[in-house]
Amino acid sequence: MNMFLKIKNHRFLAEFFTPGTFHQFIKYIITGVLSFATEITLLFVLTEYAGLWYLLSNTIAYIVVFWLNFLLNKFWSFGSRKNFRRQLQLYSMLFVFNLGAVNGLMYLLTDVAGLYYLLSKVLVMGMVVTWNFFLYKKVIYK
Repeated sequence: MNMFLKIKNHRFLAEFFTPGTFHQFIKYIITGVLSFATEITLLFVLTEYAGLWYLLSNTIAYIVVFWLNFLLNKFWSFGSRKNFRRQLQLYSMLFVFNLGAVNGLMYLLTDVAGLYYLLSKVLVMGMVVTWNFFLYKKVIYK
């Protein structure tokens, strides 16, 4: 309980414990589920039916979902109506970082650890979702 009060009273973290932020987080999750469903479907179809290497399929799927995720988060999840160019630039930088991190971690989990590529994708995206929410809220769509 004491730790919760310290977190709630912390200048940076206090903003994350409000009803408005909770509402944003729910929208962010819904957007994420829609984006992830699209992305994982494209990954599967491109790998299994088009015969592409899973990391190439992942890159293509990630690029396709880029606009869906950016626009839904900008206008719906975070309700941001300004700074389109700046937000797109920041989102693009995060996108490039995330794509490299996702492909690298998927390679480690799939080729090194021997997990099925779709399971690797799910595990890696769990990590990405976590750090992205904080970066979207505090940097990109603030």
